[in-house]
Amino acid sequence: MSDKKRGGYRPNAGRKPIGDEALSATIIARVTPKQKENFKTFGGGDWLRSALTLPEVMESRDLPDWVQRVNPVKQLSVPVFQYSVQAGFPSPAESYKETLDFNELLVNNESSTFVLRVSGESMVDAGIFEDDLIVVDRSRTPKNGDIVVMQIDNEYTVKRFMKTSDGFYLKAENSSGLYKDIYPEEDQEWHLFGVVNYAIKSLAARKVS
Repeated sequence: MSDKKRGGYRPNAGRKPIGDEALSATIIARVTPKQKENFKTFGGGDWLRSALTLPEVMESRDLPDWVQRVNPVKQLSVPVFQYSVQAGFPSPAESYKETLDFNELLVNNESSTFVLRVSGESMVDAGIFEDDLIVVDRSRTPKNGDIVVMQIDNEYTVKRFMKTSDGFYLKAENSSGLYKDIYPEEDQEWHLFGVVNYAIKSLAARKVS
């Protein structure tokens, strides 16, 4: 095949991964070598474009069907009692001094917050069980020991993010030994989906069929 026609600008050339806008703008930033390594780990340009995309554009992107966008449309303040409740012997709650809105408690960044339902038992020792809801912030950069949701090729997993002198890996937390830690392999594509801020679970008794 001849190479004579290669090179130069072509109208409408380039990928258009988000909406109808071409990738025509450029961002230049000086970073540390470690930040450059993290940039590649999190997905490079695709991750950066996702992080910079406006909420209304992100809503149109393909996301797994188990992802629910958080949309706190109203405030609901409930009383926070002054006294703690002891597990084993009740302590009377005589009064309260403040109120709490769960939107403010659970959502730090509305445009980047999602709710995911957990499948599997690989994180039960961290208190995350099957069918729990986890609140995930896609704008956060994970620190060592954070619980994250990572996309590995076309699969998603929730694990603890562990940094080492050689890089990082994902740690399962189930003492049964049935779930192994996950280390990056050469042919895999890893993309950080987000950092888990909270886990929500129902303690109501389930009906027995």
